[in-house]
Parts: sequence; C-alpha cells; structure tokens
Amino acid sequence: MIRLFFSILVALTVFSACSPAAKEEKKNTWQEVYQNVTKNHDYITAIVALNQLIIKDTANEQHYDSLATFYLKKVQNYQAGKIMVDKGLALNPNNFQLIEYKSLLLLADGKFSDARALLQKAYDLSKKNKYKYMIATTYANENNRVEFEKIIDEMLNSNMPSEKVEAMIDNTSSQMVELKAMCYLGKAKISLDKTTMLKYIDSTLKIQPDYQEAFYILDEIKKR
Repeated sequence: MIRLFFSILVALTVFSACSPAAKEEKKNTWQEVYQNVTKNHDYITAIVALNQLIIKDTANEQHYDSLATFYLKKVQNYQAGKIMVDKGLALNPNNFQLIEYKSLLLLADGKFSDARALLQKAYDLSKKNKYKYMIATTYANENNRVEFEKIIDEMLNSNMPSEKVEAMIDNTSSQMVELKAMCYLGKAKISLDKTTMLKYIDSTLKIQPDYQEAFYILDEIKKR
C-alpha cells in the first residue's frame, strides 16, 4: 500500500511539474502528506515524505531532527538514523536533541566516556536534568554503582523541578513520566535486596502512579 501510494504521488507530480504553480503544489502535497501520516502514526510514509521535503530544503534542521527520531525510535533503522544525526549536527552542532541521539549511538558501540562528554554538553546547552540521569546510567552500564548512585542521590536531594521524560514501555510504545520517579526506579533497579527494591518502587509510584516499567519490575519481584 505504501509503495503504491508513493508511486501515484510521483506520477501526479511529474505529470504536472511543467508550471511554477505545479511545483508549489508538489511541495505542499508532501508537507500535507507528512502532517497527515504523522497524526496517524504511519512513520514509514512520514519518512518518505520528509526525505522528499529535505531534497527541496536541505538546510531545514527540523527535518533532520524528525527523521533521526523516526529512524531511531520508530523503525529502528540505526544506520539511517546515524546519517541524519550527523547531517543535522553539521548544520547545528548545538542541537541538544541530536547530541542526545549521537550519545545513544556511541553507547551502543560501548563508547561510554565519549557518550558522557556529549551528554554533559547537552545538559550545558539545555539545562535539562534528564541528561544528568542519562550520564548516571552510563556508569550503571559500566557496573559502576558508586558513581550512578552519587549522581542520582544528588538529583533526588536537590530542589529538582518537575520534568517529564520519555520512558519506553516496549520496543514500539512509550509514556511520559516524571524524572524524579525515574530516578527512584533507577535506585530500585540497582538495589541488592527485595525490601529495598520495594521501598524505591513505592516511592516511584507515589510520584508516577501509572509508571508501566515500575509495575513490570514489581511483577517480576513477586514471581521470585
């Protein structure tokens, strides 16, 4: 269905491309396609539309940002996502969303120190505390419990403002949760005993009562 739809659009726009008005209609058509399919969560067609738009406007930083998001988070095409991240950062090296994606790609390659440097830059640019949390998780991934807890405890003990962040539910869906709840769940994940885990999960759910990952971990504990 997607391939046929794309072929029809190409045929129509090529046929009518002989006038300036037709060229403007072509541009508007892809923009409308992108807006409509994004609302319907049709990310494959959204990627097609964005790639067409980027041909006409190669300096549009937002297009690279959106393409990187779709490739990395929605269709898991990491090679294409990396290309879009690099192209976007070439336009604006201070795009902290793309810097975040770059750090995640480095983490996938086990380059923890390089990823931390980028995450620190993202924090300096945005002042978003989620980047502090992400730095902490790089230490957890290296089994450095001390550094992980040091950063998380500093965040929890500070007057941290409300900040919603994306938490994955599974490979295709996510929810927005309070960062403070995510910090408590992080403490639960590295806890060495069941009692401590339950204590931190309780703290998590008091802040974010619908936190799906917390319920998943709670179910796993009950099965033990």
